[in-house]
Amino acid sequence: MTREEAYQVLIGLVKSENLIRHHLATEVAMKALYKRQAPEQTPQEEEEWGIVGLLHDADYELCKNHPEKHTLILEEKIGNKLDPKLMTAIKSHNWQNNGVVPKSRMDWSLYCCDELTGIVTAAALILPEKKLGIVTTDFVMEKLNDSSFAAGAARGPILMCEKELAIPLPEFVEIVLKSMQAISTDLGL
Repeated sequence: MTREEAYQVLIGLVKSENLIRHHLATEVAMKALYKRQAPEQTPQEEEEWGIVGLLHDADYELCKNHPEKHTLILEEKIGNKLDPKLMTAIKSHNWQNNGVVPKSRMDWSLYCCDELTGIVTAAALILPEKKLGIVTTDFVMEKLNDSSFAAGAARGPILMCEKELAIPLPEFVEIVLKSMQAISTDLGL
């Protein structure tokens, strides 16, 4: 599946503009994390990591009241159009509900960055300017440590970046923030 085919799947399944923006943010974060972690990089692998981010919540609107079905409905919808290792990465970000435990760096990168993209977005939205470009890593770190801020965003998965990816939390936040800032117009921020 190409990036364009993945995008068509996404917009065919997701109606919420904000959710589409979340997918775009996770796509660029995954590409940035690939660049940080892959010793020998290829454009094809970078695109694969991006596709995982682009599609990870594509079935969310179809199963938001049934978390145990999240990612499994997507798998049913796209069948064998997606490489099995990419589908495994997507499914593993919901491992507490479906039992597909993250194993690879791709799996753990998605699991760790998914919630962080939401916190970064929320951090931009509380500023008077509502601009991602003025958000700093320190500001996101401050908000990350404030459990009342974006209270629905789980911190545990984000914090696992240090154990599972060997990336210090401040660096992890900076990677995700800078990747999102690079597409701030697409994110409406």
